[in-house]
Amino acid sequence: RTARRSPRRDRFWLCRDEMAPVANGGLTKAVLSASESDSEATVGGPSGTDTETESIASSRSAERNRRKKERKRASKKALAAQRTAILGRAVGADGGSADGTAAGEGIGNGVGDDSHAEGAASSALGAVEVEYVSQQPVEEMLASDELKEFIQAFSRFRTPEELTGQRAVDEAEEGRSTKQEAKAQADGADGEGEADTSTSKKQKKMMKRLTIAELKQLVSKPEVVEAWDVTASDPRLLVLLKSTRNTIPVPRHWAQKRKFLQGKRGVEKPPFQLPEFIAATGIEKIRASVMEKENAKKLKGKMKERMQPKMGKIDIDYQVLHDAFFKFQTKPRMTRLGDVYYEGKEHEVLLREKRPGHVSEELQKALGMEPGGPPPWLVNMQRYGPPPSYPNLKIAGLNAPIPEGATYGFHPGGWGKPPVDEFGRPLYGDVFGTVGGEPEEQLASSLTREGWGTLEEEESE
Repeated sequence: RTARRSPRRDRFWLCRDEMAPVANGGLTKAVLSASESDSEATVGGPSGTDTETESIASSRSAERNRRKKERKRASKKALAAQRTAILGRAVGADGGSADGTAAGEGIGNGVGDDSHAEGAASSALGAVEVEYVSQQPVEEMLASDELKEFIQAFSRFRTPEELTGQRAVDEAEEGRSTKQEAKAQADGADGEGEADTSTSKKQKKMMKRLTIAELKQLVSKPEVVEAWDVTASDPRLLVLLKSTRNTIPVPRHWAQKRKFLQGKRGVEKPPFQLPEFIAATGIEKIRASVMEKENAKKLKGKMKERMQPKMGKIDIDYQVLHDAFFKFQTKPRMTRLGDVYYEGKEHEVLLREKRPGHVSEELQKALGMEPGGPPPWLVNMQRYGPPPSYPNLKIAGLNAPIPEGATYGFHPGGWGKPPVDEFGRPLYGDVFGTVGGEPEEQLASSLTREGWGTLEEEESE
């Protein structure tokens, strides 16, 4: 098989590689030998056709590489000649130097290597100075009113002479040195010298912000101002919304770092308690007795009860249930408008039923007050005045007369010293009870205080 296939394979590759010689006219020996019959092919060793093909391919590649090198060399020489001409003109204008001239002649004549030429070019370029000259406005442009506006606009920009001249370099170096000095002074441990006067956006924002005292002076209800209200975009509007009636506040836990109700984890929840009007029916006692009987039964009785349950174990009179839900039912405690639950609300003391100035019996016992005696804070009120939060509150011994049988003094059970001025006149109210009561409002003769919605009594027949 190998002897039969190898001549065909050789003829294919030879024909492809030798298309150019055939087109130019004339057949080579390799092409003629490849066209012989298959029977003349030999099995062992490479044929003469293969050797000639390889030699032709190698000669072509060598020729191709040689031409490529020549083109590169020619381009380098042309570039070097251009550089030499430019440098020769520049050096000739400035007087030149011996080294520059020699380098230029060497490059022009093709003497010396590329590194030497590049070194000479860089040294010559260092001596070249470029001067930029900008076009000044013509007198015709200055005479025109329309073009004057453009001249004023362009005069705000720096000219090329200023940008490329020594002035710009000096200014840049001066600015750089100033920044370095300021930074060194700011970072110094002794803190001497002046720091950078530039202000950041955050510092500007803090400077424009109102303080809490200033905000309280600007609003009508300063008691609703909180510490974080000054950080709002419009603090006065925020305080106005908070002080408006029936405004629902934001829940308190909005500013907390931890999660909502995180502190109630692990707290035992109290069992549910029935309302008082339902517990009054005795349902808890009846249910407890039934459960006790159920627990006392054995397993056999429980299984029998499951298969044959008995009804009517908890039987309550219908009238008792009716009265509980329709007579004695009480309304559950409801939250007020805008009242939102927050953590720890259930532990706070309810102050709905508390009135200012009223001292309960429990508080009197806790303070050790005698029955009908003065409160322990009366002496401080007589010295500093009544509480400003309750200007209309009447306090005995301060702005109201003391009870009958009581006396002023600092003995046990005494009511202190009445607050009077240097002439003996009361400061805060009728503390001695000498002033008569306020006169009643006199109504017109045509007006009465009787209710206008009273029903007339029906006459009996």
